[in-house]
Amino acid sequence: MIRATTGGVMKGYRSNLMNSFIGMNSARNTMLSQRVFNSYAEDPAAAAKAFRLRKSRLMVDSQHDICNDVLKKYDTAYACLQSIDEVLDTKDGQYGAYMKTLKGVTLSWLNDPTGDAREQLSKVLDQTSDLITQTMNQKYGDNFIFAGADGHNVPFEVKTMEDGTKKLFYRGISVDAAVPDVMTFKDNNGDTQLLEVNAGTNLMSQGGGSYIKMDTSALIKQSDFDDIIINDPTAQQPNILYKDAAGAPLCFNEKGEVVDPATYTGDIYYLNMDKAQADGLVMTTKDYDTACKDAEKLKYLANEKNYVDIGLGFKEDENGNLLDSSGFNAALPGISFLGYGVDEDGDPKNIYSIVQRLTEISDSVPEGGKWTDDVYDEFDRLVGKLETACSSFKTEFTNLAAGTTKLDNQEQLLVDNFDNLQEQYAALEDVDMVDSITSFIWAEYCYNAALKVGNSILSESLMDYLN
Repeated sequence: MIRATTGGVMKGYRSNLMNSFIGMNSARNTMLSQRVFNSYAEDPAAAAKAFRLRKSRLMVDSQHDICNDVLKKYDTAYACLQSIDEVLDTKDGQYGAYMKTLKGVTLSWLNDPTGDAREQLSKVLDQTSDLITQTMNQKYGDNFIFAGADGHNVPFEVKTMEDGTKKLFYRGISVDAAVPDVMTFKDNNGDTQLLEVNAGTNLMSQGGGSYIKMDTSALIKQSDFDDIIINDPTAQQPNILYKDAAGAPLCFNEKGEVVDPATYTGDIYYLNMDKAQADGLVMTTKDYDTACKDAEKLKYLANEKNYVDIGLGFKEDENGNLLDSSGFNAALPGISFLGYGVDEDGDPKNIYSIVQRLTEISDSVPEGGKWTDDVYDEFDRLVGKLETACSSFKTEFTNLAAGTTKLDNQEQLLVDNFDNLQEQYAALEDVDMVDSITSFIWAEYCYNAALKVGNSILSESLMDYLN
């Protein structure tokens, strides 16, 4: 037989009351925090899994922000390029700024005796070039859109040269920079060298050409000539030619290598000094090296990369180089759209430069003068170059549109990934509020019941009677 004592009853009561209070407080915290657990110790396995899900969710959220930012930049770039395309493209799909105007009846503007229409044509061309540069210098936020990987500095700048012509520069380099077409030769080591002649030679004098020293293998030797380089004229006029040690003209193949005309079966070329001087094709080695470096810089800037992580993997290869397919190139070099360098005819590939050439031709016709056949042919030839440049622009514009579509699809995919992770996270940590509220009400009821039971079993004291 167990004897119930007042002390035992009080001890059990206080214990049960405290447990009821703890249960009610725990149910209240769960309901207010809306979380299944609030510390790692409460559920280590679920907490570890929730940590991984939270990390993945934060990463996807960051990738989405980057993707969305690049997408808006591309949307702005698309709007800029579209405004240029509307000027360069006529309704029937023929490329070139005011192409019908330039190639059609209104070419007679250049023959206008008053010069008013011709001046109007020049203004149209000038305004077109200004529109191109102003549009390509647009900003998105604090960064220039078409500055490649350098968004803090103005990408395009127009400079007026000493002769009054306007030249376009991209990040400090002329957009028309190209490797000069100069004659080269193989030295006695088999290395390609630049063909140099004595700076003191009178290139216009009959028979006054510099003699090139040759070794027994008929290859030109290095000599102490000054740094004057002659471009590659191909006129086969053996009156003023470079000569070998025997006095015979040097013969070159199409690559600029000295050949023996007795055994060489291909086309033979001579270097005519008189033609080189007349055409102004002389340049120094220093200028040649500078031009080559500028051309190399343009090529690099036109293909500049700035990869960002938009959820494509962002992975490096075994050499530590980022895999192109794992990132998205957010750089938009402006010269990749407008063109750069020169073509095989020595004409610029850049749209701005070609339009400026057309402007110069238009301005070159004197007031009251007529448009000669030579001027017409040159103007029409450059319009054809402009059509080619605009076609390249259209291709790059289309590629940008494809990139915008890719970004749009990737953004939607990231949104879906975020929602899926959010659902998994919520299923792991978030409580069922109906169940949570029911548990709290029941815990509160149990606690109030415990208090009521305490009032009924506790005996009244002397002080209770006195009151």
